Amino acid sequence: MTDPYRILGLAPGAGDAAIRAAYLAATRACPPERDRVRFEQVRGAYEAISGEAERLSHALFSHTAPTPADVLGALDAGSAPQIVPPARLRAVLGAA
Repeated sequence: MTDPYRILGLAPGAGDAAIRAAYLAATRACPPERDRVRFEQVRGAYEAISGEAERLSHALFSHTAPTPADVLGALDAGSAPQIVPPARLRAVLGAA
């Protein structure tokens, strides 16, 4: 599953009010009549982190292997090419 915080455009520590506001803004910007797939992504992301219990469950159990696009995005692909230190790469991939 794609990161619900990224789908809603939020920081991982966002609270209930910020999550709800981002969800409402995203649904207004992309109603189901216009783009059903995007609307379902937004709805799924909101359901995954809408409450304290859901956020805790997501933090504990919703870990999947990152895609190459996720890794490149986390490494800031907009910067100049450079050698990534192994420690930074492990941190991005979530390895200890």
